[in-house]
Amino acid sequence: MTPALTLEPLSRDHLPEAAALWADPAVIRYTNIAVPCTAAEAAERLDCLLACQRDLPSPTIFTVREGETFCGLAGCPPVDAAAGTYGLFYQLLPACWGRGVGFAAASNALRRLEALAPALVLADVVAENTASVRILERLGLVRTGVRPGAFCREGRVLDIWDYARRWDGPEETA
Repeated sequence: MTPALTLEPLSRDHLPEAAALWADPAVIRYTNIAVPCTAAEAAERLDCLLACQRDLPSPTIFTVREGETFCGLAGCPPVDAAAGTYGLFYQLLPACWGRGVGFAAASNALRRLEALAPALVLADVVAENTASVRILERLGLVRTGVRPGAFCREGRVLDIWDYARRWDGPEETA
């Protein structure tokens, strides 16, 4: 069963929750965040996410809640808004893993993106992050490239897989 989630437009009020998310080593393991964020780094990261969507007609980055419980963030920041190109990301607390929250959050973020009539959605994933690979593929994204050894962390060198999807609406895949 898919969890019932609420997506709230990201705001500065979400800084304490975002800071806790980005300070969790398990959460950032496969992200571009190399080490757990300090409070100041989290504030800077949040400000960047807010700034990148400031000129859009509707928000594209959200906090994810299951009931009153904060689960994480999901969204589609603009890559080139004029061309209709957006990225897709989701970052969830470990307590929310393995229950369909990631798929539901990403699917809901894509549904919200429809208001902006996107043409292309892009995502990337560290190849060994099989849960995220499954989510992207269930959402209809297709692998478009491999960047060998592009992810280096703790002495490990891993591939990054690039994904894309020409936009025709969210796919509801079970």
